[in-house]
Amino acid sequence: MELYAGYRRAVELVGPHCDIETRLPDIPPSAKVRGPLFRSVYQALDADGRLGQFHELVPRRKRSSFGEFPLGEYLIELAAAGALMASPPNLQQGMFDISRTNARVFASTLMGRALLRLLARDPVRLTEQAVAARRQMANYGDWRMVRHGPHDIEMVYRDEYTWLESAIAGAAVGTFEACDVVPQIETKLSDRYNGSTRIRWE
Repeated sequence: MELYAGYRRAVELVGPHCDIETRLPDIPPSAKVRGPLFRSVYQALDADGRLGQFHELVPRRKRSSFGEFPLGEYLIELAAAGALMASPPNLQQGMFDISRTNARVFASTLMGRALLRLLARDPVRLTEQAVAARRQMANYGDWRMVRHGPHDIEMVYRDEYTWLESAIAGAAVGTFEACDVVPQIETKLSDRYNGSTRIRWE
């Protein structure tokens, strides 16, 4: 935990309510994510008026778009943000909501609207784009999409250390809602870092 010494207060807040303290040692030291993932968390906090409170727990650090930063730092910050957005006992719901909202907010930006027009608001094509974008944002693990039918896909995750049943599932819901589609999702875990999310829609 020495690597995350600057995050002691955040870990103390979220530790009793999630598995962060056992999750962090499992993360390979080489696992990195890029700055936009952090900034999406900050934007959600700022919109909710909680960014100042967040930075009382988490040190302010410059997160450039193309810089690579330790995955563990991102997980601590995401969990702390979820605790502030909901409550510490409900931080999983907070992380779900942050990820869901961020996908929808991106869709409302100039770039997001252009992408939706390009992809004809097709949720499958948008999901394929999200998988490709994830490869640019993270250097660990693997995501792949399996099609089971015209309105039935499955996202399969391998060695994904972000919480699959909350943060990752929230992003999936937000992606479909950006296409004006209400999905039904079911996440199944083979263990806490491997599993899949089945997504069905009308």
